[in-house]
Amino acid sequence: MTRMHVTQCIIHPLDHKGSRPGNEGERQQMLENYSKYKGRIHRFCIIYPDEVQTIEDTVKILEREKKDGAIGFGEHYGVGLMFDDPKNLFFYDACNRVGLPVMFHIDQKRNMDENKLPHLEKVLKAYPQCILIAHSYWWRQLGNRTCERLLQTYPNLYADLSPAAVAALSSQGDYAREFIIRNADKLLFGTDAGWWSLATIPAPEKEWTYFETLNLPADVKNKIYRESAAKLLKLELK
Repeated sequence: MTRMHVTQCIIHPLDHKGSRPGNEGERQQMLENYSKYKGRIHRFCIIYPDEVQTIEDTVKILEREKKDGAIGFGEHYGVGLMFDDPKNLFFYDACNRVGLPVMFHIDQKRNMDENKLPHLEKVLKAYPQCILIAHSYWWRQLGNRTCERLLQTYPNLYADLSPAAVAALSSQGDYAREFIIRNADKLLFGTDAGWWSLATIPAPEKEWTYFETLNLPADVKNKIYRESAAKLLKLELK
């Protein structure tokens, strides 16, 4: 981070072994590790549908995570479930109650939806105070203008700008730049990088440099790189 002039970052746990604590001892070690970089490295937390039975159980776990420094929920997978499956609704409801935004993955096997994303839209309407951050195949709806319609319609929807976004935007010609400018307040820069990709740094990767090719206004770049995420997640910029 120091070498690349990154002042703050946010880490999302995954379903890989070792990505999140497996017992209380590991959890305490995780918290100790994060405490060394307080204010610089932030974390989200996750729960899987088969780990909880009630919303109350989910809220209890999330309240503890928030108390111990988690600033969001995700990356939320919902394996084998439709986006608005009752098992997923647990998490949207609980995160709404606790006050944690949800970053969701969406594809043909996880948090599934249909063309123009009606199941996502149902959740956006049902939980208007629950912040949802779109990721992955959500961006495949950019060309039919569903992404922009949803961002413009629902104050509780945001989106990340990681590789799936770059792949979609770079195929849209001039519309990509216009889209970013219009929606800059709701777009958050991301890398989708992890231990598997850090060895490639500092080699230039398109998804990390793409936005510099668009000749975006300075205020728009500040928003998508820093300010929008800081405002949403209540982070203090330095």
